[in-house]
Amino acid sequence: MTKPLRRHPLLAAILIASVGACSTDADRDDRDERAAERASATAQSAPPKPSAVPTTGANEPKLAAPQSNADARLLKDFKDRIDAYMKLHDRQEKGDAKPKETSKPEEIKASQDALAAKIQAARNDAKPGDIFTPEIRQLFRRLMYPEMKGPIAAETKKTTRDEEGLPSKAQILKVNSRYPATAPLPTVPPNLLVRLPQLPEELEYRIVNRDLILRDVNANLIVDFIPSAIQ
Repeated sequence: MTKPLRRHPLLAAILIASVGACSTDADRDDRDERAAERASATAQSAPPKPSAVPTTGANEPKLAAPQSNADARLLKDFKDRIDAYMKLHDRQEKGDAKPKETSKPEEIKASQDALAAKIQAARNDAKPGDIFTPEIRQLFRRLMYPEMKGPIAAETKKTTRDEEGLPSKAQILKVNSRYPATAPLPTVPPNLLVRLPQLPEELEYRIVNRDLILRDVNANLIVDFIPSAIQ
C-alpha cells in the first residue's frame, strides 16, 4: 500500500508565497486598468480648455473704447466752451443790447449793433481756437467726413457752394468780427448738421468758402471758425 506524500513545510511556505505574489500582481494590474479607464472617461467628459485669445480680431472692439472716450471728452470740452461763451453773451444782452420784439428793421439792427459792441469789448482778446481747439477741429472734420464720400458727397459739396455773393475769407474770417450784413448766410446741409453737436438757439453753424463758422445770431458775430472744414 502506497503511503501518502508528506508536504514539506518549507515547500508549502514557498508555494503559498508564490500564490500570494501572483494574486497581488493580478490585483494591482486590475486596479491600474480600472484607474486608466476612469481617467480616460474623465478626459472625454471634461469641457475643452479655452483656446488662446486671438491677437487681432478679438482686440479690435477694445480699440474702439479709447477713441470713443477721447471723442466724449472733446465733445464735453466743446460744450463747456460754448457754455462759457453763452454766459458772457447773456451778461451783455441787457438794456439796449437786448433783442427787441419789433418789426422795425432799424430797431432790430440797433439792438444787434449794441450787443455786438458789448461782446466784442468783453472778448477783445478772442482768437481762433478759443472754441474750436485744434483737437475739436479734427473731431468735427471726422464727424463730417462720412458725408464727404460716396454718392451723396457731390450733392453735399454742391449745396455748400451754391450761394452767390459770398464774402471773401479776408472779409469775414476774423474771430469776434461782424459777418457782413449784406452777404448771404449759406445753410449747412441737413446730413452734415445732424452729425454736429447741437447749439443753443443764439448760435448757429454756417459754411462759407468751405469753412465752418460758429455765428452768434443776435449779435451777427463770428465766434470762431474751422478752416477748410469741407474737404
